[in-house]
Amino acid sequence: MTVEFSFTGDAPATPRDAATVLVLREGDGAPEVFFVKRSADARFMGNAYVFPGGRLDPADGEPAIPCDLSADEAARRLGDDDPARALALHIAALRECLEESGIVIATEPVAADVVAALRKALEPRAAPPLAALFNRYNVTLAARSLVPLSRWVTPRLETRRFDARFFLARAASRHEAATHDGSETVASAWLTPAEALARVARREIVLAPPTWRTLELLAHARSVDEALACAPATIEAVEPIGVLEDDTPCVVLPVATTADGASALTSKFRYNDGSWLAVG
Repeated sequence: MTVEFSFTGDAPATPRDAATVLVLREGDGAPEVFFVKRSADARFMGNAYVFPGGRLDPADGEPAIPCDLSADEAARRLGDDDPARALALHIAALRECLEESGIVIATEPVAADVVAALRKALEPRAAPPLAALFNRYNVTLAARSLVPLSRWVTPRLETRRFDARFFLARAASRHEAATHDGSETVASAWLTPAEALARVARREIVLAPPTWRTLELLAHARSVDEALACAPATIEAVEPIGVLEDDTPCVVLPVATTADGASALTSKFRYNDGSWLAVG
């Protein structure tokens, strides 16, 4: 994983809209989250374990994509003054989830062969229009099942910036089939928030600060229902601050506590040898 901070004094890059989804399934005493590992040569978050997601594509805003959510309702859910963008962000989260995990979040169960066909159709850059593709296989996306959780904006000093909406979603079953795509993502795992945080502490995996903070917020949950209940009533944008300390990139997050107020969440991270380390 590489971090590119710019201290040239130039105007910060404009963040690009993006969406990501935490797919949750029941585990033994705690919900499990599906992670994919970004490839080492990825331009953004290379080698990091992330939730399936990516930038908003023009295709996500196509009219007539079959889903169970209206643009106006999507805007209310995200607190967005642009209904078309709000709905497109929900579609982007669902599309990226399909592409990167092979999970289709739909209003009705989708057969494995249809999932494979949809995923294959989305591989090339010149993929067919989404509305036509999902209608061809009679798939209606369950955008309403996405639960808005947070909104993270990449620090202004980063050279590549995103304005990412994080969603929660329940897997269809505890035995939900999911796997990485083998190109943009090279590994995958179902992990409880506590397991993921323990693995990053042992430097077995790499997590970006927003991912780390998100897992801390969910770590107390004992079920998928409890995790879904962590979502706030309103979504506010959070933009961490990027700084250099002794020529080492650091990221500072707003001070926050767990949902029950029992303990403070990590608010400062230092970048070291390809990993983010908690320092405060």
